[in-house]
Amino acid sequence: MVEMQVDHGLHLLYTKAWRAKDQAEASVFGPPEESFKLLSAYCHRLKEVNLGTITAMKTNIANLFEYLFISHAASLHGFRTVILPVIAINGTHLNGKFSGIMFVAICLDANNHFFPLAYGFGDVEDEMAWTWFLNELKNAIDSPEDCMIISNHHLGIKAAMEKVYPNVPHGYCVFHMAQNIKNDYKRKDVSLLFKQAWKAYRKSDFKEVMLEMIKVNMVAFENLMNVGPERWSRAYSPVRRYRLMTSSIVESMNSCLVHARQMPITTMVEFIREMLHKWFYKRCTKAEKIRT
Repeated sequence: MVEMQVDHGLHLLYTKAWRAKDQAEASVFGPPEESFKLLSAYCHRLKEVNLGTITAMKTNIANLFEYLFISHAASLHGFRTVILPVIAINGTHLNGKFSGIMFVAICLDANNHFFPLAYGFGDVEDEMAWTWFLNELKNAIDSPEDCMIISNHHLGIKAAMEKVYPNVPHGYCVFHMAQNIKNDYKRKDVSLLFKQAWKAYRKSDFKEVMLEMIKVNMVAFENLMNVGPERWSRAYSPVRRYRLMTSSIVESMNSCLVHARQMPITTMVEFIREMLHKWFYKRCTKAEKIRT
């Protein structure tokens, strides 16, 4: 509205500017309502032309869209052959006409680049939605040996993990835990001790730090131990977490989709497909040029 007033001398009401924006987007991408009708055919075609890609869609009793899951063939092949078996998951809000959530599962490759494994969409982020998404992820990749799934401390994710992946270690993002500790205790010494604790490689070093935590703040110590060191510390992790101690790589993925998350759903899915395939093609081309 400010740009229209400065550049063209037009004063627009907020509601009129919003309607104009909706009409402009609809003229470029098509009506958001129609995009949902195209989704089933799009997924069918995607699996036809990209063999090995897995898609799943769920509608409610009124045949209205509820959930979508997609994992591209290149993502699945990479995960099964060379990618470190640590998966970060998270949800992010969509910003289009129809509100919703985008679910993302992502890994790191050997070059420390993030490697999208799967993504999906739902109406809300709750236990039911995460259970559905994780079930579809399990159908796609099963339960790889020495795998760990990392997330923030979302209660819906925790409950869904206990249902779908009861035998897969569920780690927590230490960044989100650090933010909670900072807000809850408002003490730099507690935050510093937590950082030293999760970074420790040896159990003896971990115990030394936590003994100091007892002296500084007993409540913080008890809360961290109740969460379970196996969920947030290197020293007590039941499997190797490699460099993946946070779920921040999901945020990096989300930052690539700032504009896409405003698009109608089928247009958004096609945008993501094109983006991922470009990434995989560039990495493949670069790898083929390497000589030992």
